[in-house]
Amino acid sequence: MQGVEASLLKDLFINMTILITFISLITQLLKNYNLEESTALLTKLFFGFLSGALGIVLMLFTMPVDEITIIDFRNIPIIMSAVFGGALTVYITGIMIALFRLMFFGFNTGALLGVVTALINTVGCWLIARTLLKTWQKWAYSTFFVLFASSFTLTYLLKDKSDFLKIMLIYWLSYALVSAIAYWYLSYNNTANKIYRRLQKESTKDFLTDLNNVRQFDLLLNNAVHNALEKEEHLSLLMLDLDFFKKVNDTYGHKEGDYVLRELSKILRTSCREFDEVSRNGGEEFPFYCLIVPTLRLCV
Repeated sequence: MQGVEASLLKDLFINMTILITFISLITQLLKNYNLEESTALLTKLFFGFLSGALGIVLMLFTMPVDEITIIDFRNIPIIMSAVFGGALTVYITGIMIALFRLMFFGFNTGALLGVVTALINTVGCWLIARTLLKTWQKWAYSTFFVLFASSFTLTYLLKDKSDFLKIMLIYWLSYALVSAIAYWYLSYNNTANKIYRRLQKESTKDFLTDLNNVRQFDLLLNNAVHNALEKEEHLSLLMLDLDFFKKVNDTYGHKEGDYVLRELSKILRTSCREFDEVSRNGGEEFPFYCLIVPTLRLCV
């Protein structure tokens, strides 16, 4: 294969490597957040900005088919931000891509249609992402929607129809393949990040009560003692132990005993101030420390 087809494949491959690299970067920067469940405004803004920046970089390495027509994978970041980010994220991404398409490549028919297509894809992917479909289905439907919308634009813009079928075939096959690879890689990284967050939490939290475990309590207590000595403050260390708790387990079973521990943990958390630390050292032992402030009450 020679000419425009070979050049198109080369540039689309470069686009794919940029896309995969950015997915790695984005998932690493946001590894502490569940993108599908997070409602934090800053997280969504940051995700939208990163996805928009990815679309812009993909356009910088675009494949010019003729004087006003370019082909790249800029719409995959729109799909990604719609499926995993939500409304605010996808609209930030879509608007950034649309504005860059217009400002960087100049005001011409191709740029104007590119802007319209980007906005249509943004709205379409957002509507698909709002459905109750499974995540992979949302991604698949969004991919086909983007392909159809972009194909109409390409069909109108391409004046030389001699290589039209070859270009469209390469575009469809490569786009579908790269979109599938991007979804697989993004899902893989999201799963790895979920495991990372779970292990990070389990290393500091008690699995039953979600209080600090003994390892985390020792670390926090050492820091608190050090700060109290430096600032000449007073620190109160208390130990709560449930007497005869074994009788609860023996009489009602361990399930009910676990329920008692969880409810007690809720009471301790709500009874303490924000800067007091409560932990569970195992069994029915609950140590906690309180910073003594004369004008305020202790945590118990």
